[in-house]
Amino acid sequence: MEKSLPKVVTKRAKRLGRGYGSGKGGHTVGRGEKGQKTRNKIGVLFEGMKVKKSLLKRLPFRRGKGKFKPKLTREAKLRRFKEKKKNA
Repeated sequence: MEKSLPKVVTKRAKRLGRGYGSGKGGHTVGRGEKGQKTRNKIGVLFEGMKVKKSLLKRLPFRRGKGKFKPKLTREAKLRRFKEKKKNA
């Protein structure tokens, strides 16, 4: 006797803004009425109109591409040095 597997029912995600027939189309397409978030994307570092200094202004000024990467501490550098010495 063969066992039948349970029926798997998954609905496909609605594609936004592809006409009224898609189930999620039309004028605002799930974004709400007005405002910045309905019109375009907001940057990751955007903090709006702040009186206090923003996060970027509070960070020390660093040039180059790796400015948002964490700095290596002395302990981490020593650990790496010991590992390299042990492997060599």
